[in-house]
Amino acid sequence: MYDHEIDTFFTVAEAGSFSAASRTLYISPSAVVQQINLLENKMDCELFKRDSHGVTLTEAGKLFLKQCRKIKRVYIETEEIMKKYQRTLVVGTGYLSTTNLLDKFWLDFLRANNVQLKFQEIKDYEKIPQNIDLIESLYSQEPIPKQGFLFKKVTTSPLLIAIPPQNKLAQKEKLTISDLDKQKILIINSSVLKQSGQIRHFIKSNCQKTHLISYSVFNKALVNEAIIKNYLILVHETLASSCSPLISKKVNWHFNADVGFFYRSDANMITKKLIAKI
Repeated sequence: MYDHEIDTFFTVAEAGSFSAASRTLYISPSAVVQQINLLENKMDCELFKRDSHGVTLTEAGKLFLKQCRKIKRVYIETEEIMKKYQRTLVVGTGYLSTTNLLDKFWLDFLRANNVQLKFQEIKDYEKIPQNIDLIESLYSQEPIPKQGFLFKKVTTSPLLIAIPPQNKLAQKEKLTISDLDKQKILIINSSVLKQSGQIRHFIKSNCQKTHLISYSVFNKALVNEAIIKNYLILVHETLASSCSPLISKKVNWHFNADVGFFYRSDANMITKKLIAKI
């Protein structure tokens, strides 16, 4: 398999000295020298000429560098191929992935396929880590699909209105559309949730004095803004618990959003099996 000594060899060849390579690799110069010595012993040849000015590649070193580039390229390609057969499923979690659907499907699947489950936090949904295979979430048109993810719908769930505790509507058990008149409501962009345009039209048709404000990312900062400014938030039922201390209420409308799993278009075999089972 690919050896970390080869990475050290690459770094020394590029840096031109053991001390410069050690700073790049965050190890001591003596550790760099030791790794190169081990590599030269394995190859039974001298790869670098040492002098007071640094190091330069020998003829053998130049040839080895050329071959190592091929080795590294093949290794990376092989890693990508073998990911298709991995036995660990990495599930991304974050503020948009709080639906708790996985419990319904995972245990039986885990036992039947001898698969391990690993969770990893998603800090930025615009840059999802490459090792994440699956994201349990409500469907949104952005930003996940544009990063090469497909969506498997499991169910639908209603869209609610989250209300600051100081707002008079927090005392009502269920809201009517007329209750939203004269309120200020934060509504997710239509580029994220396709129903947003319909909801906007419905609210404005029935509540002419309601002020609608667009937002693109649901997070704690948005919740804090709603509390301070007494804004309502259009929110999916699966995210209601993330709105605390806002109180989420149903409205007498029929707007829902799809809930399910995002998975990569080039998913590995174990992810494909789980999606097929769902």
